Amino acid sequence: MPSLDRVRALGPLRGASRRTLLTALAGVAALALVAVLVPVLLDGREETVCRRAPVRARALADDPERAAKALDPGEDVARTRPLKRLLRPGGHPLCEGPDGTGLAGRTLLAATTGRTAKDQGRPARPHTERAARVTHAVVLLLGEGHDGDGPDFPLGLAPHLARIFASYIQDTSRAMTHGPPQDDPRRPTISDRKAEYPDGSGNAVTPFPSGEDIHVVFPETEQAQNVIGRLAASPRAFATLYDAERARFAAYLERLTDDALEPGAKTEYGLSGTESELEQSAAFVARLMASRTSALANGLASSPDAFDRAVLRHTRGLYHAADHRVRSRPSAATLAQRRPDASPGTGGRAAQQLMDGRIQLFEVFDAWAKERGIPPGRAERLRVAIDWRYVLGLRLI
Repeated sequence: MPSLDRVRALGPLRGASRRTLLTALAGVAALALVAVLVPVLLDGREETVCRRAPVRARALADDPERAAKALDPGEDVARTRPLKRLLRPGGHPLCEGPDGTGLAGRTLLAATTGRTAKDQGRPARPHTERAARVTHAVVLLLGEGHDGDGPDFPLGLAPHLARIFASYIQDTSRAMTHGPPQDDPRRPTISDRKAEYPDGSGNAVTPFPSGEDIHVVFPETEQAQNVIGRLAASPRAFATLYDAERARFAAYLERLTDDALEPGAKTEYGLSGTESELEQSAAFVARLMASRTSALANGLASSPDAFDRAVLRHTRGLYHAADHRVRSRPSAATLAQRRPDASPGTGGRAAQQLMDGRIQLFEVFDAWAKERGIPPGRAERLRVAIDWRYVLGLRLI
């Protein structure tokens, strides 16, 4: 029997008794609400109110298939209510901590990568349509923010979101310089096969398709850029994304021909395809570096030195391209799992070198060009393209 019905059934009680019972029921309801709404106190004043993640999320976080099904927004991305309940993008934010951002982040990780948080070290498999659609919807919701002024999600979500975007690093990186496909900008995903150009000259979303991947198509370039910019305020998230892009950069270079061309590229297009991919990496790394500067300016990070040393602690290492052409085409979902080729070192100087994106890109590029015997003119042209796009990326924020 509902609570109010029970109260009505107590008609014979005296007025005072009923008032006492109603007061008790109100107290119970208040305690139940407190279990969900948690005030955050600062200097004795109530500053904001946050929410824990839904209880149901605990089961979803341990069941990737079930999580993807529960949060799937559908092919038309119209069913976003379950994801909104989890992320709280338009109401009281998630509480920082295990029961808030931690639980929500683990649930998202399971739904979008097909692996639980504990299993992220296992070899990744190609993403499913459902998982990629959830990733698309995450950017759609978080990119708008509470008041439509851009992302303002709790930074406790950042490390989890960074692992998601690292798992889709080919698509995440591409989103820095490319918008949705012109033929159907509303589609949330696209497969390797459907992204092939009709004339056989290449692929619209990846230079080396495995033939098995499902790619996420982010809603708008600006939304994706803003979400990545917000994530970069977390040193741990920054390191995850920085590692993933540098791993992708090395993997791309080592699959080019000795003429610095993508295999099968038509001669009339020359180096344009290679330039585009390398500029994409430069733009992504520049976005991270510029976002670090913004985080410091906005008080989201304490100091440049502390931030850089924290990134150094979290980074997996340095990535180098092989000294020979690699012909394999692994799933794009595995790019961020590439093992580092060298330690980043320790101390202030190591942190300083790691956080100079231009140095990191050029050291890998120059070594690759020398070892592979890339014609000097071509190498210089590509080097200029990287440099130009990196500088432009720093100035865009």
